[in-house]
Amino acid sequence: MSTIEIIGFVISLLAIYLATRQHRLTWPLQMIASLLYVYLFLNANLYGESLLQLVYAGIAAYGFYHWRSQTHHDDFKVERLSGKEWLYINIIGIALLLLVAQFQVQFLPTDVPYLDSSIFIFGLIAQWMQARKKIENWLYWIVLDIISAGIYWYKDLHLTAVLYLILTVLAITGWLNWHKKA
Repeated sequence: MSTIEIIGFVISLLAIYLATRQHRLTWPLQMIASLLYVYLFLNANLYGESLLQLVYAGIAAYGFYHWRSQTHHDDFKVERLSGKEWLYINIIGIALLLLVAQFQVQFLPTDVPYLDSSIFIFGLIAQWMQARKKIENWLYWIVLDIISAGIYWYKDLHLTAVLYLILTVLAITGWLNWHKKA
């Protein structure tokens, strides 16, 4: 357990807690935590998740911009995906997952290419949905956080595995809180 992992753990918890409350300060904190985890995941040969964290930092800037005028929870409406949006997102997600996993198998020394690619692709989708205040983002996070916790435990990132189990509980809380607003 490194100092970077401990700091990333604390900042991530606070950031996701704020997201469950629709607080715009979630985004700068998510950006900081993401940059810390880029370094941590690179050292664990989790290339997809490292790249994902880098992209999360960029999406966090977008989320902060998108939520910038929000001064109260109700200023920016929580919405649902249409059935058509959900279908397109998942078809594209699965296709990209297979492409990224194949790339990892061919070119990177990772032992979990499909799981890593799943988290990478569907994490991007979930983060984009969160920035757009689509309630379904929380369902994706619940599944992704559970998968991530298993991978991080396997990679001896035990504190990060615990973090993702806690994030699963926060994602359930976010789902319930946002569901009341939808």
